[in-house]
Amino acid sequence: MKQTAALLIMCLVAAAAAAQENLAVKYTVSNRATDSGDIHSYNMVLVAGPKKSLFYNAESLYCDSCNSTPEGRAKLEEIQMKAWQVVQPDGSVTLDGRKLGLAPEKREFLYVAKDRERGNVTVYDRKVGELLQYTEPLSEMEWGIAEDSTRNILGYECLMAHSDYHGREWTAWFTPELPIQDGPWKLRGLPGMILSADGGDNFHIEAAEVGVTSQDVPHVYSVNEYGKGERRKILADHEHYINNLQSRLAAQGIKVNADGSAANLPKFDRRRKAWETDY
Repeated sequence: MKQTAALLIMCLVAAAAAAQENLAVKYTVSNRATDSGDIHSYNMVLVAGPKKSLFYNAESLYCDSCNSTPEGRAKLEEIQMKAWQVVQPDGSVTLDGRKLGLAPEKREFLYVAKDRERGNVTVYDRKVGELLQYTEPLSEMEWGIAEDSTRNILGYECLMAHSDYHGREWTAWFTPELPIQDGPWKLRGLPGMILSADGGDNFHIEAAEVGVTSQDVPHVYSVNEYGKGERRKILADHEHYINNLQSRLAAQGIKVNADGSAANLPKFDRRRKAWETDY
């Protein structure tokens, strides 16, 4: 064990000395999108430096950057309309939902910003139909490393680690060959970069590309539009929001079923749909 620990430290020191740029890791993220069991897969990016990092969806960041100025918003809307609209034989213009993928569109709302100097992580997301944020200390996560379990991911030798974090048992694979101690989503605290993580119930994150970038760690746009709250309350309120969707729509005169009958929507199952279940 002492030899393994010494090797980890030597790898980190050597890699840190050679590193001149930030690390950029592209991940494929999968989790259940609905209680029917459908799996939702999407791409996220982690740009990480020695002091801070941001985990985000590249297309969403582009859209947010455009929408941060009137000129950018107008340009984005022009691009979207050109890609989505269809001119009918009578000259009228309609939007074709099948063409939505042909222009940038914000589909993922999650941003996770880690700040090592301040010792905190801030999560920005859309919950209960609103843009909300909360901040937590970076010191919360504790790992147990299985030094005898190794795996090669994208050419990097990785070690296994386990952590019980906010209601999920996470198994992660991290590599000491990359100098930044970080990982996707809120995962962090291992001596290297986390390239794969599994939280059970089809919550899975896997690195697809790893490289260096001269790009600065991006920032979240329009942060003043995010209301501030506390993690557990936000998550509990969101579950209540989902579970009462039908009654809320009915109060607005909106029928879920065309015939007016109850839709009997399934209750929110936090084990299947929530990244954190301890609220």
